[in-house]
Amino acid sequence: MKCSFAGLLVVSSCLLPTAAQVASDVVSVPEQTMRRLLIHTVKATPSGDLQIGSESVVMLKATIDKNGNVENLKMVSGHPMLVPAALDAVKQWKYRRYEVNGIPKVVETTIRVEFSKVSEAGYGTSAAQAESPVPVTAEDMHDRLVYKVAPVYPPLARQARIQGTVILRIIINKLGEVRDTQLVNGHPMLAPAAVEAVKKWRYIPYESDGETVEIQTGVQIIFRLPGA
Repeated sequence: MKCSFAGLLVVSSCLLPTAAQVASDVVSVPEQTMRRLLIHTVKATPSGDLQIGSESVVMLKATIDKNGNVENLKMVSGHPMLVPAALDAVKQWKYRRYEVNGIPKVVETTIRVEFSKVSEAGYGTSAAQAESPVPVTAEDMHDRLVYKVAPVYPPLARQARIQGTVILRIIINKLGEVRDTQLVNGHPMLAPAAVEAVKKWRYIPYESDGETVEIQTGVQIIFRLPGA
């Protein structure tokens, strides 16, 4: 900002940002693009005994700040009994920063929250998908891992000087969350710690033929003791 002063008369030549410059910090991004940047979601679970139908959808308009936090949320459409649960869940979601030429931007986007009936007594957001997961190699998924939690070395295994590799088969849902794990190989004293860590990992959602799909892949967790 540059200002000039002449005696008691203040002559303002302050260079303020124009409306266009301010607006350039805000970009409109399609929902599909932003879903690839999701690193943390919270399940939307409405309370009460709802009898609305087999499936319902809530559409929200959202503003996501430069750090990937959900700021403003506004309902676009949806059943009024499901909207509060959708709002409460989505405001806790976390995204990777959206950047243009390396510069973080504020994002305006829409968010679709799907509720599928899980029992006669209630609804929840659908996690499991009807179609079979698409097999993808561990190498292909390596670069899509955006959030990783290291396992805690089990104290008893450490005391017993047990080390080695745990191999898991995992299913990653359309949001990039690990929704299922299966032990393929590994010491039984190490496997639970590996599973607990991997369940918190987040991936960039995988696409096949232009559609986001669930995938099945493998991961290896190596446990090594210091000096081994």
